[in-house]
Amino acid sequence: MKKRRYTAEFKKEAAKMIIIDGTPVKEVSQQLGVPEGVLYSWKQKHLADLEENAPEGAQSPKAMAEELAQLRKELAKQKRMNEILVKQKLHEASAKLFSRSAA
Repeated sequence: MKKRRYTAEFKKEAAKMIIIDGTPVKEVSQQLGVPEGVLYSWKQKHLADLEENAPEGAQSPKAMAEELAQLRKELAKQKRMNEILVKQKLHEASAKLFSRSAA
């Protein structure tokens, strides 16, 4: 089987999809037809390159990527909580209407 070659720009854009856009590696793999393991290595290399070229005194790109991932998780959790609360309020409102109409 012939090994595929990818341009540096393609690798960089794939890594950005994972790091910046927050697209899951599995999804990027399916979209681009690149094995997940290869994408993980591109991600790590891209972060290392950013780390190497980061201005002095600036926050570490790896730390920023970790913080971004954590914030995405927290946002998803808050969205789920909000959905639960909305459903609860709708249920309470419909129960009140039902109890008024039954009375």
